[in-house]
Amino acid sequence: MLYHIFKYLFLFIVNVFFRRIHVKHQDRVPENGPVILAANHPNTMMDPILVALLSGRNPHFLGKSTLFNTGIAKRFFRSVHVLPVYRKEDAEQEMGKNAQVFEKCFESLEQGNALVIMPEGISQMDGTLHEIKTGTARIGLGAEFKNAFELGVQIIPAGINYSSPTEFFSDVHCRFGRPIHLSDYHDLFLKDEYEAVYQVTNQIRDALEKLTTTVESSETAQVLENLSSIYKLDLAVDQGLQDELKQHDFSVTRGMADAINWYSKHYPEAFKVLNRQMTSYLAKIEGLELRDDLLSTARGQKTFARRALGLIGVILGLPIYIWGIFNNFLPYRIPALLVKKLDTSLEYLSSIKMLSGFLAFGLFYTLQGLLFWFLTLSGLWTTLYLISILPAGRFALFYHDTMQRYRQHLRIFTLFVKRKTLMYEIIQERMALIEALNAAKDQFMNRVEEAAPSLP
Repeated sequence: MLYHIFKYLFLFIVNVFFRRIHVKHQDRVPENGPVILAANHPNTMMDPILVALLSGRNPHFLGKSTLFNTGIAKRFFRSVHVLPVYRKEDAEQEMGKNAQVFEKCFESLEQGNALVIMPEGISQMDGTLHEIKTGTARIGLGAEFKNAFELGVQIIPAGINYSSPTEFFSDVHCRFGRPIHLSDYHDLFLKDEYEAVYQVTNQIRDALEKLTTTVESSETAQVLENLSSIYKLDLAVDQGLQDELKQHDFSVTRGMADAINWYSKHYPEAFKVLNRQMTSYLAKIEGLELRDDLLSTARGQKTFARRALGLIGVILGLPIYIWGIFNNFLPYRIPALLVKKLDTSLEYLSSIKMLSGFLAFGLFYTLQGLLFWFLTLSGLWTTLYLISILPAGRFALFYHDTMQRYRQHLRIFTLFVKRKTLMYEIIQERMALIEALNAAKDQFMNRVEEAAPSLP
C-alpha cells in the first residue's frame, strides 16, 4: 500500500518538476515477468525514480548501503522495495552481505518482478558513461542458472537524458533499448561463466552508449555542451528537423556526440582548434549578455502576424503571470536557496530541489489555502483558488522565458545601434565558426567512404 502511495506521489512530483517527459520504446518493457531495467546514472535518486515510473512496472531497486544509515531512511527505502548493496568504498567490512542481496534479487525475479539497477555503480554528472559493473549480468544469469534457464529473465537497457539536469522545468528523455534475453547465454554460461557475464555486460554497455548522449571523456563533455549551444539549431535546419527539434533532440544530440568522439580521435589538433574557437566565441557573447540561438540565421524570421499574436499573448498573459508570481515566488525560491546553502555536489542538486520543492510548495499551498478560506469562508472559492495557483506558476515560468527572449531581441537591436562594428564582427565570427563546423560535419559524414578500401 505504502509503495503505491509513494509511486503516485512521485509521479505527480516529476510531472510538475519537468516541463516535458519524452518516453521512447516503452513497449519494449514486458508488462509482466522477470525483468532487469539497467539504466545510466548521472542524477542520483532522479534516475531510478524516472525509470520505474516510465517503465510501466512496479519494480524493486538496488541502492548503496549508505542510504540505510539512519532509522527513518531505512524504513523509507525498505517501504519502496530498495535492497542495500555493500560497496567496497562504502562498507568493505560488510561486503559479505552481498550474497544475501543476490539471493533476494533471485527471489524477486522468480516472483516475476522487475528490478531497477544502475550498472555504473556510481552517479557522476560529467557527461560520460562510466565502467559498467558485472553485477547486473551476474544477478540475471545467476537467477537463470538457479532455475535451469527456464525463468525467462530479460535485461532492458534504459537511457536517461536530461536537457538541463539540475534545473526545474527542464526536459527529460527516456529511451528503452532492445531486450537482452539471458536464455540465449545458456550454453555459454555452462561452458564459461565468466565469458557469459563479460558478453552480457558488454551488451549492456553498447546499448547504453546508443541510448544516451554521453561522450567518451569528461574533457569532451564540455565540447558537446558548447556545440549544442552553437550548432544544434543549424544542424536541425540542415536536416529539416527545425519544426520538430524537441521530438528529435535526442537523435541530433546523439549524432553530435558520435561526431565529437570520432573527430577528436582522428583529427585531435583540428578538434582542439575548433574547441578554442567555440569557447572564445561563447565567452564574447556571454560577456555581452547575449544568447547564441537568437543570433542564428537558421531560426528564420517571424511573420508580422506571428509577431502580433505574440504581443497580444504577452499583454493578455500579464495578469496570469502576476497571479502566478504572487502565489509561487517564495516556495519556488526556497529549493534554490537551500542547495546554495548546502553547497552539495552537482549530482544531488535536482533530487534536493525536487524533494525540498515538494515540501515547500505543499506547506505554502496548505497555508495559503487556509488563509484564503479564512478570508472567504467559501469551500468552493478556496478549491478554485488552490486549483489555479499551480498552473499559474508554470505559466509564470513560461511567460518569464518569453520576456527574456524579448529582452534579448531588444539588447541585440540596441547593440547594433550603439556598437555596430562589434556586432558585425561577432556575426562574422559566428558565420566562420558555422562554416568550420559544417566542414567538420562533412568529414564525419564521409568517414565511411574514406575508410573503405579502394577498388583495384
